[in-house]
Parts: sequence; C-alpha cells; structure tokens
Amino acid sequence: MRCRPFQHIGMMDLPDITDSEKGSIVLPNCYHIGAAKCASTWLYHACLEHPDIYSPPENDNLNFFLLHYDRGLDWYRSQYFGAVSEGKAIVDFSNAYMLSDIALDRIARDTPNARLTCLIRNPVDRAYLHWAHSYYKSSRPPADPATDSGNPLDAAVERPSGRTFAIPLEVVRHPNGWVWGRAWLEPGLYAAAIRRVQARFPEDRLRVFVYEDLLRSPEEFLSSYFEYLEVDPSFVPACINREINPDTEETDPARMTDDLRTQLKAFFRSDIEDLQRILDRDLSEWL
Repeated sequence: MRCRPFQHIGMMDLPDITDSEKGSIVLPNCYHIGAAKCASTWLYHACLEHPDIYSPPENDNLNFFLLHYDRGLDWYRSQYFGAVSEGKAIVDFSNAYMLSDIALDRIARDTPNARLTCLIRNPVDRAYLHWAHSYYKSSRPPADPATDSGNPLDAAVERPSGRTFAIPLEVVRHPNGWVWGRAWLEPGLYAAAIRRVQARFPEDRLRVFVYEDLLRSPEEFLSSYFEYLEVDPSFVPACINREINPDTEETDPARMTDDLRTQLKAFFRSDIEDLQRILDRDLSEWL
C-alpha cells in the first residue's frame, strides 16, 4: 500500500467530504495529525485565512480525540465548531493524533470519511528542534497567540520560573532516558506512524506532505494542500512568507554536535528507509 506524497491531484480523486453525511451534526472533515515542529502552526495560520476553510481560531492543537474525548462529541462540536458554516473544509489541527492509536481509532469510528494530512521533515532536525524549543524557550514569557501556538505551562496558576525542561538532548540515548526519547525521537518515526493510519483508513484518505517541498515553493505546497481539501487552490494567504513561532540561533539544528547527529541518523535510518518505500520517494538527503 503506497501513500502518495506531496503532488498535485485531480479534484475527482476522492468522494465528497461529508460532515456526518451533511446532516445537522458538524464535525471536522479533515485532521492535520502532525508532526510537531514541522511548520504545522504556519499551515494552521494559512488555513485560518482561507475563506473556504474553518479551523478553530483560538487553538491549533485541540487534541480532543486523545485528551478530552470523555467530554463527548457534543462538547467538542459546541466548544470549537459552533461558528462553522456548511460547505467549508473543517480542519482539526492536533499533532498528538499521529502518535496515538487511541485517537486514530476514535477518529476512524466517529468521522470515517475524514481526510488526514501530515507534514514531515528530516527527523534528526525535527528531534533537535523539539528538544531545543523545550530547553531554550521554556523560560520565555507567556506566548503571544498571534505568533505562537502556546506553552501549556501558561495555564498554571503559579507558572514555574526558570528553565522547566533543562535536560540535555543526549539523555535520549541513555537506557533510562526513554521518556525523553518518546517525547523527542518517537514523533520522527514517520513510517511507523503512517502505517498506523493506513491500518485504519483507506489509502486515499491520508496525504503526506514534506517540509522540504514547502521550503522550495510555499505557493505550490499550499496549492496542493488546498486542492486535497477541495477548496480554492489558487488562494495565497498573507502569512505565506511570514515566520510563525520563529527559530532562534540557539534552536538552529546546525548547532547539533556531529557525534549526536550521527547517533540520531542511525536511530532513524530503518524508519526512513521504510518511509521511502511507503511514499515511493527518495529521501536519501535525510540518511
């Protein structure tokens, strides 16, 4: 089973999007499931600008099907989609879904006709960014919702001071560093994640996009993404050339030591090789 990567597609490739068969129950008909630190916040802002797409304007990481499913679909709908009008592509951005069997099972059961998208990048760089944003930005002031997807610690009554995640990335290779390995390395095991999705959804219900394609041509990238959602692919958002949640000199993956980069390449190698087969795409630049 092959999962097609970023490319232009015809509008007739998929059946029409439905929101529970276009009834009165409005739920998402598309889920952006990850991966974290792969420009999902930028893509979310692009979707907010598109007139034919609705995504909750106050949060780009709902994670309902993992964290709040016990509250029920009525709560989910009223909390996030009460303002939606019919005929739109309705997108839930939640990076946790890509890693969660439980969330994927619930999505498949409750919205079986939905589309899923994911955006991936070199997993070594992704791992460094995920760690660096925790290490170097954990002591930053409360997030600006106009530019940042937020820090959950901002919700604390007494927000911790200082670096909350002052843990070196090297701990992920220690036998007892598995909890950090799950946080920083596992999200980059894309082939394993895609196979979880494929076990629950038809092949044409998942579209995988690659970050390097976004860098080469943001316009073509967004056109393909919008086309997959069956909305106007010619729309160009104002944020197309704007950095959102920008990196700093400290969070640049180029700062990683050669030794650690070599170790992480070895860790991800077999998954990247499997990913090449799934996508039918050369990813040797990641190896």
